[in-house]
Formats: sequence, C-alpha cells, structure tokens
Amino acid sequence: MKTKLTYDEFLDRVSKYHVVMTKWRYGQTYFNVLSSLKPALAELIRATIYDPFNKDVIPEQTEKLLRDKWDA
Repeated sequence: MKTKLTYDEFLDRVSKYHVVMTKWRYGQTYFNVLSSLKPALAELIRATIYDPFNKDVIPEQTEKLLRDKWDA
C-alpha cells in the first residue's frame, strides 16, 4: 500500500527536478511539480499572491498555505 506523499517529500522531489531543469526558476519547478502531484492545490494558488511560478524563492506565505492544505 502506497502512503501519501508528505509536503516535505514534495519539497525533496522539487529539489531533484530542479537540478535537472536548470533553465527553470525554482518557483517554476515548484509549481509544475505541485501541479502534477496536487492539481487542485496548484489551481488554488494559480495567479494569486501565493503563486510562486515567477519567483526564485518560495514565499513563506505560500509554504504555510500549502502545508496547511496539503492533506485536506
């Protein structure tokens, strides 16, 4: 039985993808991995102040929101 992916495991996956996707901003990698794993959460933050796509660093408010809603 497969266990659910935790938020910290998600962050590990983002870091691994980002090493490969060297031309992407970190926020772009973060959002794309989020979109593939948790599309509803990605849509929740798309085009809002929480959207990290165009950023090099993930804002604390984005991390807090996603941690709070990760298993909801």
